[in-house]
Order: sequence, then structure tokens, then C-alpha cells
Amino acid sequence: MKKQNKWVDILIVSVIAAMTILQVYDSDLSQSSRKIVSQYDDSTKISLGWWGNDERHVYTLQGVDLFEQKHPDISVSSQYSVWSGYERRYRIYMMSGTEPDVMLVNYNWLQEYSPDGTGYYDLNDLSSWIDLSAFTEEEKKSGMVNGHLNALPTAYNAVVFYYNQDILDHYGLEVPKTWEDLEKAAEVMYPDGIYPLYINEKHLFLTINAYYEQRSGAHAFAEDGTYIGGTNCGEAFLSFYEELVDRHVIKPMEENDSDDFQNGKTAGAAFWASDADRYCGGLEKNGYRVTMGSPLRLDDADHSGWYVKPATMFAIKADTAHPEEAAELLDFLLNDPDMARLTGMERGVPVSADARAALSESELHDGYSAQAGNEIIENLNSLQFMNPVLENEAVIKSFRDICAKYRYGKEDLNTAAEELAERWSQASQS
Repeated sequence: MKKQNKWVDILIVSVIAAMTILQVYDSDLSQSSRKIVSQYDDSTKISLGWWGNDERHVYTLQGVDLFEQKHPDISVSSQYSVWSGYERRYRIYMMSGTEPDVMLVNYNWLQEYSPDGTGYYDLNDLSSWIDLSAFTEEEKKSGMVNGHLNALPTAYNAVVFYYNQDILDHYGLEVPKTWEDLEKAAEVMYPDGIYPLYINEKHLFLTINAYYEQRSGAHAFAEDGTYIGGTNCGEAFLSFYEELVDRHVIKPMEENDSDDFQNGKTAGAAFWASDADRYCGGLEKNGYRVTMGSPLRLDDADHSGWYVKPATMFAIKADTAHPEEAAELLDFLLNDPDMARLTGMERGVPVSADARAALSESELHDGYSAQAGNEIIENLNSLQFMNPVLENEAVIKSFRDICAKYRYGKEDLNTAAEELAERWSQASQS
């Protein structure tokens, strides 16, 4: 019995000792936790939102960590996803006032969400925290709405044309410069199952718009985004699409395959300058030589019909509770040398002079996207900024839907053109 009591006493002492240790540990842990929480609570909390691929997510999150190290008084929460569905979620954010303090925005969103210039914070009022001198007046112009600087561009984009030089050489063709050149190329290539051009629906719409402006000397949409083309404009768009398909210059939109260019099934491709590495890199990897082309034209056209736009832009929430901290983050994302090196050329050639200065010459000129981006920047003074309505999702969708109705005989040309004009009028006024 005494022996049993001895073991009970030992057990009780052990439990008491353990409880004492845990209390001390818990006290130390609580003090440590309170210290961490206190430090966190003392920081200003702002949010950052963006979309993109995994590469963009990784370097942006690394940049956020670096920003917090440089600004320990600011805590940043991140909201990000792939592009698919992002615009619909963003619309909900803007309607409910729950958008991030700092956000990546599309160029056409300025017109849609800030038609009077008050939908985003005026960055001119934050010039003490943002180095606006890193941008020329022409570069800042892209983010100006009604006298308010709503956003700053990260890089520039335009529709560019690249070609498979081996296919052109095989058929004894020069790089196409005119619309007629493309049609002549189709005559000799299509019997072998090769199309002159791969192009997706958005770039096709912009390409047909360029042709329409060159041929008519008119615009389909006014500067404020209102559709002014009428039925005749709709007929012109539909007829030219039908002509390109019937002459085998392009596939019908619903048959497009983005791998055709890389696999040598098309002689050329049209895409954003920022996508040049993806398309041309794949072509080169498959053993083909790559040549950059020029925007297609009519020899006697008064209008170029081709435009430049910011690839993406950064803006600040109009009613952010922390404008100064948000401005410091926006400046870091666009101008900080360390952030520029993390970003590299993923978004294209940086617009910010500070960011470009941080990149090496090899980075700025290595690759097809750099080639295309540098050409845009070098010719920026002679280029016009795209009317944001030309990227309106409803405008592009209407174009695709009505083209299909007309091509497959569900509507005649006049009826289809009238419906297209009506839908474009509605989309441009919404």
C-alpha cells in the first residue's frame, strides 16, 4: 500500500509540475502573441487586387512581401485569380463598393466605371507619394478621364503580326503588308490546308475595325463610346468577315485553334504584343523561323485604323480610407527597382522610366514581346490610343454572335446588320 501511495504521490507531483510548466509557457506564448497582434493592429491595412497566371501571382506576392518589409507600418491583403470570370466579379466589387484599395484594371474599365473621372482616385492628388515624373504627359494621358488621372499604365499593347518565315519562303511570298497580300497568300496555301492567319475573336474584331476605318474614313464608335456606324457599318463588318472566311484567309471563329500558328498550320498570327513570346516562342521551339510583320493597310487609306492601349493599369479606390498608403503601394508596383526586377517583362516593356532603368539591356530587348513592346514605345507619339469601347465585352460578344447567325444563314445581311447595330448601340450606352 505504501508503495502504491508513493507512485500516486509521484504522479500528482508530475502533473502539478507539468501544469506549472504549461502555465509559464502559455503566459510567455500569450505575451508573445499579444506582441505580434499589437504590432499587426498598429499597421495600416490596405488591399491589393489583380488577375493573371501563376507566374504573375508568384512575383506579385513576392513583391507584396518586399513592400511590407520596406513599409512595416503597412499590411497588405491580396486578392487574385485567373482572368476567367474576374471581370464579372470586379463588376460586383465596383457596384458594392468592395473593390481593393489598389487594383489592376483594364483600360476599358475607365470608361465603364469612371465615365466622369470620379470612379477612381485622382492620382494627381497623390503626387507626393507617387513618382509621376517617371511617366511622360503622353503616357499619363492614357489614364486621364475628364481631367482626373484615374490610372497609370504598366505597359503598352497593340495588335501585332508575326509570320512563319519558312512557310512564306516555301511559297515564295514576302511578308504580307496589305489585305490583298493575305488573300493572295490564301490562294496558294489553302490547297495544302494552310491558312495565312490565325486570329482570335477580339483581335479579329479590332482587325476588321481597322479595315473599316481605312476603307470608309469613318469610325464605328464616337469618342464617348456611342455607336454611330448605323446599319451600313454593320454590313461592312459582316461582309468583310464573310470574305476573309470564304477566301480561306482565316478559319471561322468557332473553329479557331490557338496552337495552329505554333504547329505550322497557319503562316501568320495576330495577337497582343504582350503575348508574342508565347506564340512565337512555341513556333521557334518547333524549329521554325519567326518574322515580325506590320499592321495591314490599304495603300490609299487616310486612317491607319490601328491603335495602342495600356496592357494593364493600376488604379486606387475612389473612397479608400488610406490614400497615402495606397499611393505608396501603387508607386512601389510601378516604379520600384526591386519590383521591376521581380516583374521583368511579364507584362511587357514597362512604361515607367524608373522601372525600365532597373532592367538590364538584355531584359529589355530579349524576346519577341520585348521586340514588339519597344516598337510600340518608340512610335508612341505617332500612335492613337484605342477607344476603350472597342474592348467592351458586350461589343465583342455581339460581333461573334451575329457573325455566326449571318454566316450560317439564320439571318440575311440586312437583318443581321440591323441587329448588330442595335446590340452595339445598347452595349455602348450601358
